[in-house]
Amino acid sequence: MPPLPLIEPNTALFLDFDGTLADLAPLPHLVRVEPELVGTLRALHTCLGGAVAIVSGRPVAELDDFLQPLRLPAAGIHGAEFRNGAERIARPPAPGIGPLLPKLEALVARHPGLRLERKSVAVAVHYRQVPDLEPLVRAAVADVLRDAIGLEALPGKMVIEIKPAGVDKGGAIAAFMRSPPFAGRLPLFAGDDVTDEAGFTVVRELGGIGLLVGQRASAASHSLPRPADLREWLHQSAHALTHLLAQRQDPPSDPLSPPSAREDTL
Repeated sequence: MPPLPLIEPNTALFLDFDGTLADLAPLPHLVRVEPELVGTLRALHTCLGGAVAIVSGRPVAELDDFLQPLRLPAAGIHGAEFRNGAERIARPPAPGIGPLLPKLEALVARHPGLRLERKSVAVAVHYRQVPDLEPLVRAAVADVLRDAIGLEALPGKMVIEIKPAGVDKGGAIAAFMRSPPFAGRLPLFAGDDVTDEAGFTVVRELGGIGLLVGQRASAASHSLPRPADLREWLHQSAHALTHLLAQRQDPPSDPLSPPSAREDTL
């Protein structure tokens, strides 16, 4: 893949959370956010005129908790929750997750290594602690979805999620790109999971950059090995953009003034 440039001032920046901004953890609630990251995201949000959004499988409320006090534009549950510039989170009508829960709860009760995660309009079965149970989880999810309407399975890293059909991160990014402050900019989306491929496809169609964190076959045009490498790239980009913004805001110096006078304005 070609070398990854730093973020440009005309970028619309979209970032996945788990495995991208933050390292994966054995359980979702054990994820830790690097202390410098919040400040870097704040600087990028300022320098890009607010065109920074988190696009994640997590609910928006959880993203806010991890990144507080920031409340960035966000698409949660792969786009089933959506917030752009307003406090209210838009959600589609509940697709009927409730009837599926008893069978999934029974499955998790029989296999303590599994974890059931309930979300506002979705439910996920995590098998990170018992990866050999993946075939069992896939079969169980297929079984509960057999007669379900308006729902679909979305496999990810050691997890299978049941979510509203037709909702994905690509659609969320496309929705952001239709309205300020994202409209008219070049999109860049960073993600790690197969659930991010829809986002990579959309940004490619829009002439932007897909950035894969990790190594695998992907529609992304660029890659970085680890979340730590992505965070370092974000830090460097924020520093460069902040410096560029400061230069643009400085009054032009008088070319006829002596050097010492010009230096005072820098």
